[in-house]
Amino acid sequence: MIICNIITIAKNCESNISKTLASVSHQDYNYINHIIIDGKSTDLTLKIVNSFPHTKIFQVYQQNSQGIAAAFNEGLRYVSGDLVLFLNAGDLLVNSQVITQVVESYKNNKWLWACGETISVSNKGYLKRHIKQYTDWRQELFLYSNPICHQSTIFSQELLHKVGSYDEQLYLEADYDFNIRASLIHQPYLLRFPISYYDTTGVSSRKVFKSYSIQRKVRKKYFLLTRNQTLMIDSICMIKVLKRFLIIPFKLYL
Repeated sequence: MIICNIITIAKNCESNISKTLASVSHQDYNYINHIIIDGKSTDLTLKIVNSFPHTKIFQVYQQNSQGIAAAFNEGLRYVSGDLVLFLNAGDLLVNSQVITQVVESYKNNKWLWACGETISVSNKGYLKRHIKQYTDWRQELFLYSNPICHQSTIFSQELLHKVGSYDEQLYLEADYDFNIRASLIHQPYLLRFPISYYDTTGVSSRKVFKSYSIQRKVRKKYFLLTRNQTLMIDSICMIKVLKRFLIIPFKLYL
């Protein structure tokens, strides 16, 4: 029996937490442990979570420390079994069979971690972008951004024990740092089907310049680059950040 843990980080998200809960409950795979980490919400989030008609095992915990990385680590303390997926409030699994697909791939291919495709969605759902899978995996993908969406990444417990915790000193991009460390242990297995709909109105999608700055620092930790290489990569990344910045209003209002 393969247990899949789904960790949902939530804070003051009464408007969209129900759809995430429903997405998990509607899965046809039975062995799901849904862990909700609440950042001490002051709205109706907790009431909605506790009154929701869950069909899977679920646990709700209050976050004791600050930040997204700390919330991820908090969630990892309560996992059991084999697999872990982070699906934050507002994110959805693409259909009711996708966890079954993930588990079958895990059993057949014995991977340590895997990343699938993602569909990014704007606030009202008018804008969607299907982020296709890479042809093959290259470590250099980390030079230009985080090439892996955590909403479509599944970790085995074996890998998590080797990688350790998310860096709680990073206000943003803790998953970027974590994914690089994971890839240095073993490259991800590439799943060629979409896993989730990714809500693009979250903090990391809006604070693009802060994310850019943090990613620069993280890159320096793991990649030995010449001055010219750094300049070229920083320039390309800045162009990408400017494009992301310009479409923020469309993500929020469409």
